[in-house]
Formats: sequence, structure tokens, C-alpha cells
Amino acid sequence: MLVLMFATVLALTAAQPTVEDLQTDFETARPCQHEVDGREVWEGKKAFFIASYTKQAAELDPSLVGADAVLRDDNSPDVIGEFETACSD
Repeated sequence: MLVLMFATVLALTAAQPTVEDLQTDFETARPCQHEVDGREVWEGKKAFFIASYTKQAAELDPSLVGADAVLRDDNSPDVIGEFETACSD
């Protein structure tokens, strides 16, 4: 039983993208036409991205964009539906 639980946890961990995967995904994500909660949204292959509430870095350097990843597997269908609508043409 313990081996099965360990294997399940390992499989779930392996399925999640790494920080490097998400950074690359964000860099190639397309901007969406609509916002979610008044924040910019991008659609990547691995996740949606939403402009971060933390804008201190952007205030210091406007070329910096802070965003939070919104993983499809970690959110409810309603939340993902909002992002899909924001990114539909």
C-alpha cells in the first residue's frame, strides 16, 4: 500500500510543470483580448497567466511583467472557463 501511495504522489509531482517550463511557456504565451478581474491574461500551452497583483517590480522597471500561472489541472472548470472566455477571439 505504501509503495502504491508513493508511486501516485511521484506521478502527480512529475505531471506538474517546473518553474523553468512555466517561464518558457509564459515567454511564448499569446496575449488575450479580454481581462479577468481587470487584469491582463495570456494563454500558454501549459497554463494561463494573469498579471500579478504585485506591481512593485513593474513600477521600478516598466519592461518587467509579473504574472501568476493558472494551471488547468489545479483549478475548477468555472475558473478555467473564465480564462478560456478571456482568450477566445
